[in-house]
Amino acid sequence: MLHYREFPFKTASIFLLFSLPLAYSMYIITGILKGSLFSLTILEHQGLLGYGALSAVITLPLIGIIADKIRRLDPLIIVVSIIPSLIGLLSETSFFEIDAHVMYFATALSAFSGLAALLILWVMRVGQSIVVRYRGRTSVLFLCLTILLVGIYSILDHTAIAALLHPLIIPSSVLFLPSLLGLVGTIISTALKPWKQPRVPLAVSGNVMRYFIPTVFIMAAHLLWFNVTKLSLQDHFTLNPSFESLSQFLDIGIFELIILCFGIAISGLMADYRGRKTAFSFVLLLMGLLTIFGSALYNAYFLDPSLTVLLISLLGAERFIEGFLLGICLLLIWSELGSIRTRGLRVSLIWFFFLGYMTLFWAVDLESTVFGLQFHFPEVLLAIGGQFAILSSLIALYLIGPLPTILGRELEVEELDFNFDEKQVKKTVDAFVGTDDFDSIRSQIDVIDAENEISDSEMSEILGEDFKTKLPLRSIPGVGDALEKKLKDAGYESAAQIAGETAQRLSQKIDGLGFARAEKLLKDARSLVKKKMKGKK
Repeated sequence: MLHYREFPFKTASIFLLFSLPLAYSMYIITGILKGSLFSLTILEHQGLLGYGALSAVITLPLIGIIADKIRRLDPLIIVVSIIPSLIGLLSETSFFEIDAHVMYFATALSAFSGLAALLILWVMRVGQSIVVRYRGRTSVLFLCLTILLVGIYSILDHTAIAALLHPLIIPSSVLFLPSLLGLVGTIISTALKPWKQPRVPLAVSGNVMRYFIPTVFIMAAHLLWFNVTKLSLQDHFTLNPSFESLSQFLDIGIFELIILCFGIAISGLMADYRGRKTAFSFVLLLMGLLTIFGSALYNAYFLDPSLTVLLISLLGAERFIEGFLLGICLLLIWSELGSIRTRGLRVSLIWFFFLGYMTLFWAVDLESTVFGLQFHFPEVLLAIGGQFAILSSLIALYLIGPLPTILGRELEVEELDFNFDEKQVKKTVDAFVGTDDFDSIRSQIDVIDAENEISDSEMSEILGEDFKTKLPLRSIPGVGDALEKKLKDAGYESAAQIAGETAQRLSQKIDGLGFARAEKLLKDARSLVKKKMKGKK
């Protein structure tokens, strides 16, 4: 059974171990971005970046389609976690004589494609074993552990560690420890048998585009704001040849990662306690405020360079908001809305867009030449980019009104599409009954469409005089002790009477029963009556 009343520590721990192989892949990618991972030139590193991004582009839809076709994801997760780590270990040992450039290429491609595949599969698998109310915290813990591990790998003395651990390691090694820990983490997780954890394909009906379109506008705002801020700072520090970026200038080190992880953690907590819609709306508001007031901070610093605290505040706000965006938009929402049958493909297509955004962001930031294309931020946008960033943020804020809610609706499954096991549904519903969250339980997606009222006399004629005992109120999905008492107090004795009502009248008669839930109750009651009538025939 899934855990509904308490946080599933054991289940979460098993899946959190996959942060180790993910951290290895991210460490490879960040090293390639910096141009310092291999004994190659900056241009050659950028070439690896282009090929790696291309491998991720191919991997995303492919793994999404495969994940939708297979029942058990655990073996595939283990395979995609082990392969990059094994290639990393192989490149760091002297057992085999392999050309260095071939190993660089294989390491880069396995890191990019492994990261894409692991994230897709991890999100889908966690969605099967951890319910919505705990999934946000699990996801942000996964991200925070990964980012902190990457930060730790970046500051370690890898040469000394590699020489200490193994005499066959190449002295200049920087990949031995990350790849070894990635392999160990996968082995431990496998030993804990993740396939033994409960798997229930739950989902929430809704259109994922309601979230995606505002996300596009807010990411456009971030891209414009970041580059306008970067160019403004570079213009101010023209006479300072040591200035490279705001992070390098302030040099607050590990505190950047801490602020980033803090933003991720807050997003997960808010998503679990207040709902995805509230957390998503909040980060759009934060990004809008940053586009409006961010320029005020660095312009004030330009007037008084002694106020370094203004730049620190700017960098801290940027990292917090970026962390919040990662926490709410990377591993949540996209796999939680829509049909379960196309979840893998849907998530892969969303991340296909994210990958394109990140590739564009990196290419413009590094002014790279990828496949002959020169990327740079036009100077003309320095004058108007800030205003368009504000406009894009305002459009995103305008679009958050019709966002569908997710928290508390995880029982809303597509019975006809999924061929859902009725026994499992009953167990899942029983796990909710008795808790304070009973009001959030929703019955399954409508399978009939009945709108005509049916009178008690018609019901009696069709079903017989004993229809009250044949169709008790408790036979309606979602009706428990409390709701049954309210219905009886209002004069209803059977599901047949409910079926003959209207949603508006039912919601008016029953205290605390909203129109939407009354409509749902009505349709479920009519479904029972139809089945009974078919049985009579």
